Amino acid sequence: MEEEEIIRHAAKLINDRIKDLQENYAVRDKQDLLSMAVLHYATAALKAEKQEKEEDRSIAEKVYQLDQTLSEFFKD
Repeated sequence: MEEEEIIRHAAKLINDRIKDLQENYAVRDKQDLLSMAVLHYATAALKAEKQEKEEDRSIAEKVYQLDQTLSEFFKD
């Protein structure tokens, strides 16, 4: 049920993107429009994944620094 809802939402986003592309560009071929829409969302997903990895690295570095600081504090 939950997966079906996600799929329906994804289909709506793709259809809305196709409609926007069709209105803003002189592309009429449905396959080209679908390709452009999918490329848009794939690019967005990759950017989000990259940002998430960068945030994870940043958090890991901060945790490491905090661990080092606490280790030094309790060593004395």
